[in-house]
Amino acid sequence: MKKARKVVGAVATVTVFGVFTRLIGFLFKIYLSRSLGAEALGLYQIALSVFFLFASLSSSGIPMLLSRKTAENNALNENRSFSLFTSALVICLVSSLTLAFILMFAQKHMTFLFSDVAAHPVFLIMLPALVSTAVYCVVRGWLWGEKFFTAFSVTETVEEALRIIFGVFFLSGIIGSLTGVYAIAWAFTVSDIIVAIILFAIFFLKGGRLSRPSQIKEILLPSIPVTAMRVCSSLIGTLIAFLLPLRLIAAGMTGAEATASYGRIAGMAMPLLNAPNAVIGSLCIVLIPELSASMVKNDFDKLNKQISLGVNFSFLISGLFIVIYSALGKEITSLLYADEISGLYLQVATYAMLPVCLSQLTQSALNSIGKEYHAFVNYLCGNIVMLSVIYFLPSLIGIYSVAAASFICTAIISVLNVISLRKATGFGAGFLKYALLVVAFIIPSFLITEWLCKVLYPFIHNFAAIPAAIVGASVYSALCLITNVLDVRGIVFSRFKLSRSKS
Repeated sequence: MKKARKVVGAVATVTVFGVFTRLIGFLFKIYLSRSLGAEALGLYQIALSVFFLFASLSSSGIPMLLSRKTAENNALNENRSFSLFTSALVICLVSSLTLAFILMFAQKHMTFLFSDVAAHPVFLIMLPALVSTAVYCVVRGWLWGEKFFTAFSVTETVEEALRIIFGVFFLSGIIGSLTGVYAIAWAFTVSDIIVAIILFAIFFLKGGRLSRPSQIKEILLPSIPVTAMRVCSSLIGTLIAFLLPLRLIAAGMTGAEATASYGRIAGMAMPLLNAPNAVIGSLCIVLIPELSASMVKNDFDKLNKQISLGVNFSFLISGLFIVIYSALGKEITSLLYADEISGLYLQVATYAMLPVCLSQLTQSALNSIGKEYHAFVNYLCGNIVMLSVIYFLPSLIGIYSVAAASFICTAIISVLNVISLRKATGFGAGFLKYALLVVAFIIPSFLITEWLCKVLYPFIHNFAAIPAAIVGASVYSALCLITNVLDVRGIVFSRFKLSRSKS
């Protein structure tokens, strides 16, 4: 029972900080969209996508492997976590410094990476954060594996808060040379460096120490497919930032309209679409060390139960957001951003949430049990199809091609991941029942939400979204509770039944 309470506390801690972090980040995006406009926000998102590409190339697979190896090390009562940490830190520092120097000296030849060359100087301001991000990610990977979830979560909140503080400060005009999108880029870099320093201090305060690097191959080789997948993810994000505006221009838009459309998708709709990750992500963070420990002990029964419960819970959470966004997308973005077009996109794209959350959970599970290669191949298959859709469909459905591509891509990845898990652990398809139940609950909840908004709109206009969202969420939650589907207690506690019955 003590262990169960500890895990419940960990899930609650990560969720609270995750929700708060995304909330303040979301409010900051609203501020930026109103202060900078869609076009400048699009430039920032283009630069950010290129930055994440190189950040993924330099270090992304290492922290996840460090987390897994640390959890396995503790499960087997071995004593080499500090050696693993130092090895990971050395690898990430060397790779990030090398990349930063190459990008700095070859900057004149890098403009081809940007669909809008005005984003290139924005990226150069962010470049020093490449090294601090490497340090940041390695320390967080160690905290994750050691299950120091409070420190893991607090630092993410601190980073977002610092980014907002510096962003508002630089945009205020106190420093005359910093204006517009350049001010936000400097806020990103300064906050990232400060948080890296804070995280390293926390590492030592938690009893961490640098040890002689060893088992470098044990960290480096398994991280290659994970790094490849993260690099592909960032590369695909960069390709979309480059390709989508070009295809929209080919479909008849001007350059400014195409950049603004990308800004609406990446800077306005995506923060809303990512909202469920505040809850789902916290469950993943707590589950992944548990999955690694179960796998290293060959406890497949417990492992499959953990995966199933995580998937089912993520479906239920996603369904709640689908109800609200599908019925009220236009009113929500009009109220928040004074922009209706991004809301129309939101209404269409929200249905991709179900395959997105399934692909996310199953991908994390594969990485946690040492099947990184399978996760990478499955990811690659889905994203090849996605890029094809984005290339061909803008001439037919415009910006909605991104939503269609996301749905098709993640559906393919999900199917392939489930097949891989079934072969590796015997994982079943019982989650499909929950997916069908969620769809059944969404339909009446959506209809009631949409109807109420139409009734109230003539009186309070876009503010009608607020009471309509509350009623829609209440109807959906009531359906879950009445049918005994929403069993959060069971989701959190049931993975301990087996261990308690044996004790």
